[in-house]
Amino acid sequence: MAQTKTRRLIEPRWVSEYVVMTYPPHIHRFGVPLGPIPDELTKAVGTAKAIRQYRPWRPEADALVIMPKRMVLLEGKVFKYMDGLSKLPFYKSLIPRTPELQEYLDREIQMVLLLPVEIDWVRIAALDHGVDVVVWCPDWLRPIWEERDKYWSKENMFMREKRKEVLRELGY
Repeated sequence: MAQTKTRRLIEPRWVSEYVVMTYPPHIHRFGVPLGPIPDELTKAVGTAKAIRQYRPWRPEADALVIMPKRMVLLEGKVFKYMDGLSKLPFYKSLIPRTPELQEYLDREIQMVLLLPVEIDWVRIAALDHGVDVVVWCPDWLRPIWEERDKYWSKENMFMREKRKEVLRELGY
């Protein structure tokens, strides 16, 4: 029976390495929940508890770097570039409504999309939406990114079909 691979947490490692390397002296936050907390919940349980309880229903930015005059709102995407590009302006609009970030609202917000390779259409679209694109691909990430080219190879398609066949025979 084919063994299922464990989930690889590629983007969190990649984003955190980039942020720590690029912005070492500044405040870093990862998996940053954004947006307001319902007033009813805050009134019922208090602000701190409401923030904890409501976290699963809030969108999360990959990273936020807080500097004296600006905040860097960062999304890293190894494959789904459009997801990162479309999330950033939405996330930026939520920052003023995020209770945990109220003390930093006097800072400019810079949106950054981290990519492993240069993608022309992404750079063009990002420019139109005020998003800065940064290309950074450490050695450990390149083979993972290159795997995507193998997905549609005859060998990989055959292996996927074999796996599906085994799962069907097992009743899945």
